[in-house]
Amino acid sequence: MEIKVLIVDDEQSARDLCLEILDRMGFKTETAESGARALEILEREPVDIVLADVRMPGMNGIELLKIIRQKYPETDAVMMTGFGTIQASVEAIKLGAYDYLTKPFRIDEFKHTFQRLVEKQKLAEENRLLREQLKARQGYAGLVGSSAGMQKVFRLILMAASKRQPVLILGESGTGKELVARAIHAQSPWKDKPFVPVDCGALTPTLIESELFGHVRGAFTGANQARQGLLASAHGGTVFLDEIAELPLELQGKLLRALQEHEVRPIGGNEWTRLEARIIAATNQDIKASIDRGAFRKDLYFRLNVVSINLLPLRERKNDIPALVHDFLARHGGDENLTTVIANDAMARLMNYNWPGNVRELENCIQRALVLGAGPLIQAKDLPSPLLYHAGDKRESGDALSLKEAERQAVIKALHVAGGNPGRAAKILGIGKTTIYRKLKEYGLEKPASLPKAA
Repeated sequence: MEIKVLIVDDEQSARDLCLEILDRMGFKTETAESGARALEILEREPVDIVLADVRMPGMNGIELLKIIRQKYPETDAVMMTGFGTIQASVEAIKLGAYDYLTKPFRIDEFKHTFQRLVEKQKLAEENRLLREQLKARQGYAGLVGSSAGMQKVFRLILMAASKRQPVLILGESGTGKELVARAIHAQSPWKDKPFVPVDCGALTPTLIESELFGHVRGAFTGANQARQGLLASAHGGTVFLDEIAELPLELQGKLLRALQEHEVRPIGGNEWTRLEARIIAATNQDIKASIDRGAFRKDLYFRLNVVSINLLPLRERKNDIPALVHDFLARHGGDENLTTVIANDAMARLMNYNWPGNVRELENCIQRALVLGAGPLIQAKDLPSPLLYHAGDKRESGDALSLKEAERQAVIKALHVAGGNPGRAAKILGIGKTTIYRKLKEYGLEKPASLPKAA
């Protein structure tokens, strides 16, 4: 467990002495000559302990301590005070400092203070891991899984939750990126503040700029009244920028400035508003490939990628499928007096399928089986057609079924279930609307009259 200490003192000799002692004790260290510089470092990267002098020009140690307790509650603070300033020491302890050292301090006293603090942090880490293990079994806000990949995700959620730094969530569509963002927010000290989701891929460039940054009255045609942007409206909460790779380049630059300067300005306005919200971004694209082809700014990527969480596709964590299935059955089963269970043959089909739509497709599959199955036992025949006619499977008659014909039959059955509505059929199959219309054209099923009976 590597512990980082930030030494804050306006006197070079004091910083050098503390640095030498802490380096010999095995701590990772950094120094700052002022409270303002210390806050810049804290904003940039996590710090475990701040060792700060009380008397400094500009921002003093007490003022710095107040900000640390408010913005970085998991960072411990040890204050250094001059001889005879007992009042400042008492105030520091009341404000939440772990301890104080009186200058000139004895080296053994200095070491003992930090040894006790390390033991305290180790105990806190052990307790955190125990809570983490419990939460891993229970899941977070709809996230379920005991696989190594999901355990890592749960750890990162807990680590990121208490910090204000941006988080970048990567993963295929349907893996649960928004659930991760909501879990981070729900576990944070700012969970009572707003959680504001923004789909960057669903809005036109002009509309998303207004959505994010707001506008003043008369800023453009149709702007009949002023509107506060979502970045400002979240206050001290969380803004979730989904599909961030879809954000136009010109808006990427504006977002980068907002993150760097912590302020936003509405379209057509002259006044800047403080940006207090934490930013969590997500994308299902290969963002490094987007950078290589000039579609995404490298500097924005580095600004967003302070903490990165990668969600594995469901096909790479299939041992989580049974737990997910039972969670969906409990959540969508409906009748509290009737326990719905899944037959072995149905579970085998679920485990054998590769789930291109990931967890979202699995949940849709279970919901469909609950609606169309006879219940309370879900059998293989209750599952969607793609699972029944998966590549390599055979029909009940024993005749081999080609992959293309299996796909055609799956589309036909989904259309019958959906009453001929392509959009609903796409949801049943776990595919996009563009894909379903392409398949209808490919198999000559565009007109309702051409729809054959389901096999």
